[in-house]
Amino acid sequence: MVDLASLSVASEGITLAPQTQARILKQMSQFLDWCVGEGELTANPWEALKVKDRPEVHPHGVLTDEQVSLLLSAKDRLLHSALLFGLLTGMRSGEICGLMAEDITAKGNLGRFVSIKPNAVRLLKSKAAEREVPLHGVLEGLLDTVLPKSGRLFPYLTVDKVVKRYAKLRQRHPELHRTVFHSTRKWFITQCERTGVPEHFTATLVGHHSARSANKLTYGLYSAGISDAQKREIVEGVRVPQA
Repeated sequence: MVDLASLSVASEGITLAPQTQARILKQMSQFLDWCVGEGELTANPWEALKVKDRPEVHPHGVLTDEQVSLLLSAKDRLLHSALLFGLLTGMRSGEICGLMAEDITAKGNLGRFVSIKPNAVRLLKSKAAEREVPLHGVLEGLLDTVLPKSGRLFPYLTVDKVVKRYAKLRQRHPELHRTVFHSTRKWFITQCERTGVPEHFTATLVGHHSARSANKLTYGLYSAGISDAQKREIVEGVRVPQA
């Protein structure tokens, strides 16, 4: 506690953005609520705390085709294959880092699919994030030539390493300003929109909750969702720009 107090005094002039404050407050409040539920506290002492300033969201940019070409032509030793997975499946970095060779299944003439689900390496952001995605032909080529045949597909990657490595790429190539690894996911979704894919189809592929009708009833409760063949057609419609 003495060390924390000293750190607080030394850092008094540093302020956190309202968005960061809100995130920390939410996480700490969840922990304190858990403490109350476990009987360690009688009440959450932070319950009445609020973030004074309104959080401002500054979204990262969507990659342009020129930036995608630049990223792929760089052929980064650590990130190249992961970047291709992000661009051609719309997966989050944590989902990519946790991929296992055992998650890949072959479906005859429909090609190979990857099952994104919680495992020993990572959890998922939400229930909607659990899904099955067809692998683009480019990714099937990686599986056959580069990636491990068992265990983790990216054993050397963590989300932290992905973030830091992309930051180095951004320093090396100023043209990537305002983009992050998550921008690959935005690029994939943009390609789906530009080729006329219905929004709820794209939501199925990228693991977003989908309001497929005004009252969320007919499709949400009664439909089994889009077919594997429809998923395959969407993914194969995405074209990686050439340098």
